[in-house]
Amino acid sequence: MIGNRLYKTEKLCSKLEIDSVFGGKGKGVTAYPLRAVYTVATDDTAPTRFLISIPKKRLRHAVDRVLLRRRVREAYRLNRHLINQALTEARLHVNVVFIYLSDKILPYTAIERRMQDLLIRIAAEALKPHHDEEGN
Repeated sequence: MIGNRLYKTEKLCSKLEIDSVFGGKGKGVTAYPLRAVYTVATDDTAPTRFLISIPKKRLRHAVDRVLLRRRVREAYRLNRHLINQALTEARLHVNVVFIYLSDKILPYTAIERRMQDLLIRIAAEALKPHHDEEGN
């Protein structure tokens, strides 16, 4: 996949895969105001498939949720190379759900900084078991 656009294959849509992320298999990483719950996947469509959740309980207005969903999606789109490059080399696939935790609308720069932190940490943690297997 060349370019910066988001493709359909990068979006996490399957109910079974979403349930597997939130089931007992998913691991979580938090960088306030974002939380990422992820699991290593078995499919081979894209290195990373993602879903964004902005809880209605925290932000009542749909306009606010849409704004934050756009900000989180844009932060992921511009920084996904941080995780995709490492996962492609290791031939791993990860399903990630990004959950917005704050009840305030934060600026894009704060969201992008935290997204970068999350992606780097997810890549490192996803590669850990893979490197341990190679070492044995």
